[in-house]
Amino acid sequence: MPAGESGQGPESWELFTNLWSLMQSVMDDSAPALEGLGLSIKSFSLLASVEEVPFPAELARIMHLPPPTVTYLVKQLESLGLIERRAEPGDLRKFRLVLTAAGEKTIGKGREAIGSVVRERLSRISPKDVAVLDRIVSALTSGRGFEQ
Repeated sequence: MPAGESGQGPESWELFTNLWSLMQSVMDDSAPALEGLGLSIKSFSLLASVEEVPFPAELARIMHLPPPTVTYLVKQLESLGLIERRAEPGDLRKFRLVLTAAGEKTIGKGREAIGSVVRERLSRISPKDVAVLDRIVSALTSGRGFEQ
């Protein structure tokens, strides 16, 4: 049996590294378009997460970033007019991040830029395989079982 294979396909580490390489190449190829919006991959990811996760400490946790990095990115996004800080009712020490209209527009442009790169990658496989890949990735990220 070749190294790294168990007879049932790639070992989990090989699969992980292939997925990681795909993500890295998508991010690398999306970077110029995001930079045209004044954003890095990290700052765009944070911006796109603000609607669902409006608190910096939670953003740091889910994005696996040190809190000072999140603080830096928040200040950067504020200076671009893409987010605002708002006091959290009932806790004056805490604030929530809120998207501005410009932030919402920028998210749309960034998602389109990344989507364009992903669509190019997906064009390399059949539409049937794209549908299967979507179901598999959805099952792996949500914890649901795979249904055929």
